[in-house]
Amino acid sequence: MGGHLRRGRLRRRGRPDGSGLRLKARFARFTNVPELLRIFHVFGGVKTGEALRLPAPPLVPRPEDGRRAPETVVVPPSPELERFMAELAARAERIRGGLAQKGEDNLLSIATAGRLAALDLRLVGRSTEMPGKVEVAAERIAAIWAEHRERVYRGPDGAPHPVPGALQIVFCDLGTPKPGEWSVYEELRSQLVARGLPRESVRFIHEANDDREKAELFAACREGRVAELVGSTKRMGVGTNVQDRAVALHHLDCPWRPADLHQREGRILRQGNQNPEVRILRYVTEGSIDGFVWGTVERKASFIAQVMKGRLDVREIEDVGDVALSYQEVKAIATGNPLLIEQAEAEAELTRLERLERAHARAQVQLRWSIQASEREMAEAGRLLAQAEAALARRLDTRGEAFAMVVQGEPITRRSEAEARLRALLAGLLARGSADGRPLEVGGLGGFTVTASVDRGLDGRPAVVVRLEGVPESELRLSPWELAEASVVSRLEHRLAGLERLRDEATRRLERAWEELARAQDLVGKPFPQAERLAAARERVRAIGEELERMASGTADGAQRLSERGST
Repeated sequence: MGGHLRRGRLRRRGRPDGSGLRLKARFARFTNVPELLRIFHVFGGVKTGEALRLPAPPLVPRPEDGRRAPETVVVPPSPELERFMAELAARAERIRGGLAQKGEDNLLSIATAGRLAALDLRLVGRSTEMPGKVEVAAERIAAIWAEHRERVYRGPDGAPHPVPGALQIVFCDLGTPKPGEWSVYEELRSQLVARGLPRESVRFIHEANDDREKAELFAACREGRVAELVGSTKRMGVGTNVQDRAVALHHLDCPWRPADLHQREGRILRQGNQNPEVRILRYVTEGSIDGFVWGTVERKASFIAQVMKGRLDVREIEDVGDVALSYQEVKAIATGNPLLIEQAEAEAELTRLERLERAHARAQVQLRWSIQASEREMAEAGRLLAQAEAALARRLDTRGEAFAMVVQGEPITRRSEAEARLRALLAGLLARGSADGRPLEVGGLGGFTVTASVDRGLDGRPAVVVRLEGVPESELRLSPWELAEASVVSRLEHRLAGLERLRDEATRRLERAWEELARAQDLVGKPFPQAERLAAARERVRAIGEELERMASGTADGAQRLSERGST
């Protein structure tokens, strides 16, 4: 097909066990983008929110850098979580080393356990005294609630609504409420009530079991009777219109698909939101599976964003879009060592520039070949143009009543008679064959001599070749069965009538070849335009590598000193 994936660079991904990063070869880019998008646009049309310029509220600038982007709330890991992640790492190593029996354990099970533990250790049967995501999120939610509890919003009629207060939305796909079981949802509500929120103002989407109950719950959200709505992506995605008062959205976990994350944030970044600015908070447990999940979403989102925003005049797409970059920032923070991500980015940039340098060298070879090909094309098109113009100067009109043709020296003014005489002559010539294949003069048409010869193809079967001498591209090759049905005279007249088209086409070919020759001559011999960036990228990779080596050496030295101190 037109577009295809190309196997790309080694990319660093978070390990499923949360213990760090490992190199993994993956497809890195789409090539042949114009062909790919043209095929896609045959049946699909994309209009992004950015293109439509819908009046959605902007995000509150982040205090650390002033960017209008989602906020990442880093939750420190507890010692219990670190021990649990070490257990997952051991399980992963057993699977990778082939020590685990088939059906006994798998990486999907490890990833699921890691996601649950990153959200709350109680979901995997562990406990800790340290505050986790639920407590940290409850603290943020309560602070935002107190800040906006007296804010007045407009009702459907445009008048101030009598019930003040903003709405906050919490998404959590794990730990959903189930009868008789501990759940993250109930724990979050308890934490919020303990911080002053009325219990009846914290609602779960799971409390609405049909469309009528959902409509009533959403109406309560829009009217200010709900301060906090908690739900999952599946139950609170498309069709959830509660944006009127939505001032903040909280991600307690990360879904696997970028589309799900887009759907979540579409609940607040939406037309009809009355807040001048809104907040999106993403909670990440440091050193947990969160790094792996956010990294996976980043990898998926990068390609999707590129295709959706891809231009038809570029050959490759690979730069990560703004949304995907924020995922990458989350991955770096959750991994606990942003320098590792910086190294991966630096190596990726170096690989990209080195590939561009190689492509530049290949392009220079291609340009030299293009110059030679353009010169040959100019010579061929010029020859064809001269022949067409010379033929036009000689051509006589044979249209309509002006028809006249000579067959074997006899002038004929009726097409049907000329056709019958010429076809009989050619059939006889084909039946007799030809000793040397030389063309024989059989008549004249439009001021040009008509010749015919017999030729045998690669299959050994004979064919008669008819041409107008002096008319470029006028040759007709007819097999015996084609000759029986063909209108030879009409075809020859069509060749004469097409001389203007042939002249114009030769002119266009000549102009295109001239333009290509000028372009190639202008570019050939030029140095690689990003040579300085390539040198800087190599230096950056070297510097980061040395810094990581120093960090690793310092860690090893520290461990050695602790070991020596313990032995004494």
